[in-house]
Parts: sequence; structure tokens; C-alpha cells
Amino acid sequence: MANNRADSKKNETSIVEILKQQKLLGVWNKIFVFVSVIAVSLDPLFYYIPMINRDKNCIKMDKKLATSAVVLRSLTDIAYLIDIAYNIVKAFEKLKKEGHGLVWKKGQLVKNAQAVARRLSWFAVAIDFLAILPVPQVTILVFLGRLKYFSGSWENKFLNAVLLFQFVPRILRIYLSCMELTKTQDQVTRIAWVKGGLNFFLYILASHVFGGFWYLFSFERLLSCWDQPCDIENCETTTYSCDDRTASRNIELLNSKCPIKPENATQFDFGIFLETLESGMLESNDFPQKSLHCFWWGLRNLSSFGQNLQTSGYIWENCFAISISIIGLLLFLYLIGNLQTYMQLATTKSEEIGEKMKLKERDIELWITKNGLPKEMKTSIMENVKHKLEENKDVDVENLLSILPHEDRKSIKKLLCLPMLRKIPIFQNMNDQVLEVVCNHLKPVIYNESSYIIREGDPLDRMLFITQGTAWAYKNSNITDHHVNNINGDDQSFNGNSMNSSSSSSTRTRRLKRCDYFGEELLQWSLTHNTISEFPISTTNVKSHTKVEAFVFMANDLMNAVSRFWWLFRLNLPADHSTNSQAERWETLALSAVRMLRRGNKKKKMANSAAAQSVEGGGGKSQRLKYRRLHH
Repeated sequence: MANNRADSKKNETSIVEILKQQKLLGVWNKIFVFVSVIAVSLDPLFYYIPMINRDKNCIKMDKKLATSAVVLRSLTDIAYLIDIAYNIVKAFEKLKKEGHGLVWKKGQLVKNAQAVARRLSWFAVAIDFLAILPVPQVTILVFLGRLKYFSGSWENKFLNAVLLFQFVPRILRIYLSCMELTKTQDQVTRIAWVKGGLNFFLYILASHVFGGFWYLFSFERLLSCWDQPCDIENCETTTYSCDDRTASRNIELLNSKCPIKPENATQFDFGIFLETLESGMLESNDFPQKSLHCFWWGLRNLSSFGQNLQTSGYIWENCFAISISIIGLLLFLYLIGNLQTYMQLATTKSEEIGEKMKLKERDIELWITKNGLPKEMKTSIMENVKHKLEENKDVDVENLLSILPHEDRKSIKKLLCLPMLRKIPIFQNMNDQVLEVVCNHLKPVIYNESSYIIREGDPLDRMLFITQGTAWAYKNSNITDHHVNNINGDDQSFNGNSMNSSSSSSTRTRRLKRCDYFGEELLQWSLTHNTISEFPISTTNVKSHTKVEAFVFMANDLMNAVSRFWWLFRLNLPADHSTNSQAERWETLALSAVRMLRRGNKKKKMANSAAAQSVEGGGGKSQRLKYRRLHH
């Protein structure tokens, strides 16, 4: 037994740990996706670092932007380091679940590392490693940080290639994390939202990236134009860095050979990059202005598949325009594919829900008819059933009250239970407010066929109100009338109560059907007792004959109702029940009601006092007063 209990506790602990790990995994995936989206959106900042000085025809670096880009990129890379560590921890946990203990002794380090490595998700780790490589930071610090060696040839192309390569593992990692988020119960809705959000993000990111490339390619084309006059005129210029004072530049020659005004643009065709030169973006220090303008350029041309781009004969410019058209088309097809998939899934799910609704509708109509409820309630019930089915939750027609709103539950309880409550003598002339309170406390229950509802000799802790099915109430005991009376008080009639017992062994049976109740002696007992420490003992067995649907009124709820409306119960009590014990009971209830009223007034005063004291720093005293009041 001890071993079984230990195994049971171990299994429960492992289940709890698994649930915690799954919950932690879901939270981390959401955090990681959010950080990855920010990280990949920051990478195009490196494109805007180079600038030009038109007065001197030289290039310089936006040092503030370079510093910000490097720092932000380094901060977001921490998330990838954490993800790598998280994958290693998961490999350790997987090893522990397989029952392999890790012993960190001399000579075991390599063996343990190999065991962990075999269970490690190397694909995810490799992607994280490629995404975290600080190539852009190194490129900016090494090449752009030493502009005196920057002549506008292969450095720009290398930087473009590096930054473009960095997007592949980063976007792939976002995609894999998004797919992890779709592993939930509500597959259709969750997949649609995740894929729709991913498609929109890729569209915005592509516009951002193409805008950055457009800026950087414009910078490169201007440098190419500057190189041409020197090739023709045999210039001795070795660099275009503004920091290099020894470099010789013929400013007038460069201005004449590389004009940016439309009327002089025939000497060098800047093509689609002319707009950046005319607007002065390459010279501007206003990063928000030029980045937003470049983003709009990318978004506009991506949406139109690059149809309005007027390119020159430059080969890389045409490749750039072609890539805009192809990427725009692919994103559009991806969006259409996702919409089509979502519509197919939604249609399939709608058909499944429709079929389930048809099956449930017949059962619900039968349930409404059996319980004598108005047919107008069918619409509200069907709407709630459909809502639950859309959430992939099964609906038990026999327990419909659990899925209905609070107001609908109250209405159905009143319709089902008020007629039965009116049968009880003490409730016949009772205030409607009291009956509504009683109905609100009733709890729906279902008993299977041939199952005991109440056993003879057990504490009678509930009243039973049958709405469907039949049950047998019978007694078979040697309990004498004197003994029963000492426990339960006066003998009660069998109409829903325990039967009169005889001094000899006997068996009496009564059939309980729809709209019958049982346990009235519990109500009588509640009128003469202040606490639920001593329940009355049932002298009758109640056993279901068929499947029984019923409501139960628990003893604790019954005591609360009597304490709340004690004077109404006193007024409706028959005259022959005025015993000394009941008089003491009513006196106790009256004093309790007065005490509750006084405490309510004190509570209001203390609340006002606590509010004033909290402003003055006296909140601690108010808490002590509340504690004393609760334990009074």
C-alpha cells in the first residue's frame, strides 16, 4: 500500500511538472516570438548608417544611429541565447524522464554531454546560433568605422549580403515559434490568427527591408557615379571619407558628371534611385523622416508588384526591381493560400458543428418537453450549445444548466423547483424572495440506475427534489420509534420524509417520481439547531430505480437560508411546532440578525475610517480591525 501511494504521488508530481513545463513553454514561445519580431525589425537600421556630404562630395557615418543599432541588436540577441539555454535544459529534462541519472564525476563529463547532445534539438539550436552571429555589428565597426578605406565598391555589397543572409534564420525561427503557438485545442481559429499575423508581419517587414535596400543602393549608385569621372580623368582620389583630409577630390568635376537634377540626368541614369538623391535623404540626419519615406516606398511598390518602377540599364538595379515584383507576388499568393485554407477549415468545422447541433437539437427538445419548460427557451439554449461547440467543448444535454448563463439557470430552476417547493407545508405561504433564494441554492445532480442516493443510518445532509426518473424510498431497520424521535425529533409523515418505524423488523417501500421530494425532516431540524455539527440520521434508504435527475438542497445552504429569513420561517411555522427548543432557536436567530446588522453598520464605518487612514498612512490598523471583526 505504501509503495502504491508513493507511486501515485510520484505520478501526480510528474503530471504537475509536465503541465507546468507546457505552460512555461507556451509563455516562453510568446515572449520569444515578440522579441524575435522586434529583433528582425531592427536589422534594417544598419542600412541607414552611411550618409553623404554634398558640399564636399564625401561619405560619413551616422554614429548615433550606428551605436543605437549595435546596442539594440546586442540586447535582442540575448533572447536567442536564452532560447539555446532553454533547449539544453529541455534535453536534460528529457534525459531525466527516460530514467537516466546524470552523475557528474570524473570521466563522466564527456559521456553526459554526449547523452544530452543526442536529445538536443540541433535544428533549433543551429538556427538560433546563425541568428545570433554578430556579423552586422562587426561589419559596421570594422568597415564603416574605418571609412578611409571605404571606396564604395565591394563593402556595400558585402554588407547587403550579410544583412540579407541574417534575415533567413531569424524569420525561420519566428515561423517555427508561431507554429508552436498553434498547438492548442482551437486549431482553426488559432492557426488562422497566427498565419494571418505572420503574413501581415512578413509584408510589413519586406516593405521595411526593401525600403532600406533602396536607400543603401542609392548610396552605392552615387559612389559608382563618383568613380566614373576619376576613371576617365585619371583622378588620384583614393577615398571618399569625410574624415580623410589627405584625399584629393575634384568637387566641381563630380558635380558636373553626377548631376541629380532631372534636366541634367542624361549623363548618368540613376533609375529608381533618383528620388533619394532629389529628396536629399542621403544627406539628412533625420532618421525617422527618411526611414518612414523609404518604408512607404517599399510598401507602395511591393503592393503594386513593382509595376511603376522605371529602371535604368544597371543590372543589379533590374535584379532589385525583379525581386520586389516576385516577393510581392509570393506574399500575395501566401495570403490567398492562407485565406483559402482558413475558409476550408472554417467550412469543415461549421459543417461538423451543424451536424452536432442537429443531434443536440433533438435531445434538447426532448429535455425541454420532459421538464415542461416553455419552448421559447430553446433559442437561448441552442445559442449557448453552439458557442460551446465552437470552443471544441462537448455538451452534455442531461446537464445543460452547467453551460447556461446565470440568469437562464435561475429561470429554469424556478420553473422546475417552485412547484415542488410549494408542496412543502412550510413553503406554501412563503415569500417569493425566500423561494428564489432557495432555488438559487439548489444544485443539479444525476444518479445512475440502481445507485444509493441516501442510506439508512447515514447523516441526512440534503433535501432531494426529483425532476426526472424514479427512485425507491424504503426502510428496513430495528430502530424503535423512541430512538428515532430522540435523534430526529417528532415523527414525520412519509411524504418525502423518513417513515414511522416499528419496534420490530419491517420493510415499507414508496415510489418517488417526478415532482416528489425527500428530506423534509432536515428542514424541520434546521429550525431547531444553530449549527450543522449534528446532522439528523436518515431512517430511510433512497435508491434510484431508473436514471434520476434531481436538485439537492444541501444542509449548509439550508441553514444559511433559515438564518437569513428567520422571521419568515417563524411566521410560516405551524402552531403545534412552538416548542421551547424552537423558541430558543428563534431567539438565537433574532439576536444573530441584529448582530449582523450592527456588524454591517460597523463595517461601513470601518471602511470609511480605513480609507481615511490609508491616506494618512494608517492602513495597518484598519487591517487589524478587519481581522478582529472576522474572528468575533
